[in-house]
This record gives sequence, structure tokens and C-alpha cells, in this order.
Amino acid sequence: MKNEISEVVHFEIPAKNPERLRKFYTGVFGWKFKNSAAQNMQYWNINTGTRHSPGVEGGLYKKGSRNQTPVNYIATTDLTETMAEVERSGGQIIVGDRNTPGHGRTALCKDPEGNSIGLFESQNRGMFRERGRQSQSGANRIKSSHRNDRTKDSK
Repeated sequence: MKNEISEVVHFEIPAKNPERLRKFYTGVFGWKFKNSAAQNMQYWNINTGTRHSPGVEGGLYKKGSRNQTPVNYIATTDLTETMAEVERSGGQIIVGDRNTPGHGRTALCKDPEGNSIGLFESQNRGMFRERGRQSQSGANRIKSSHRNDRTKDSK
């Protein structure tokens, strides 16, 4: 894992007022939101890409506590080893190995200064890349021309 370059593959933004933040990010950055109703919570998938540049996918959700902060998820090919490396390097595991059905495994950590970091190990290394075009992490997005599953935001 050392010296392997890992990509940010997903981010999440907690919101006290999800509708206000959806309008803000749409108006300022042109992001598109799709209601996912994941895990019995208010959750919207975020598409930050364009036709020519796929962007990083994210999520926005109803904040459960005032302590929740945005989290960037970084791809890893070995979640267990990366969690150990986080601890060896002075970080802390906050939520250990969690299964995310249909996607892979995640963990939440803090770096030595207390910043939140998400770790993501894909269940299918190629699920975010076209076949034959994988990076070390296997987590880059597919071409925007193949992403036709985006629909107008719904509540």
C-alpha cells in the first residue's frame, strides 16, 4: 500500500437543510442530484461531471448530528491493510470495515489532525472503469457518454 497513489472516488456532504444545499451546489457548480432513498435515509446521489469530463460522484444526506462533516472516500485495493497503515501513521479508525451491498467495503478514519477520511474497496475493481483502463485503485469513473442513468432531482 505504501507509495501507491489512490484516487478520491466518492465524497459525501451532510446537510441540515438538504434542499437548500442542493440548490446551492446546482446553482454554483451545475451539479445534478438524484434521490436514492438509500438505507431509509434522505440521500441524494451527486453527479459532478459533464458530457466531456466524468467528475467524481458524491452524495448529500440529511445530517444526523451537528458533528458530521464532509468526507472524501479514497479507493484502496486492500481495506484491511490500509486501515492498519492509517493507524501506524498516526490516524484513527472511527468506523471499521463495513459492507456496502452491491458496492464494496468502507471504513471511516481520522487523519492525525482529526480530519475525516473514508476508505473504499470496490467489490468489483472494474465497476467504475471501462474494461482495460483500470488504475492502481480501479476506481475511475466510466465515460460520461455511458452514464445515462441520471434523472431530474426528485424529493
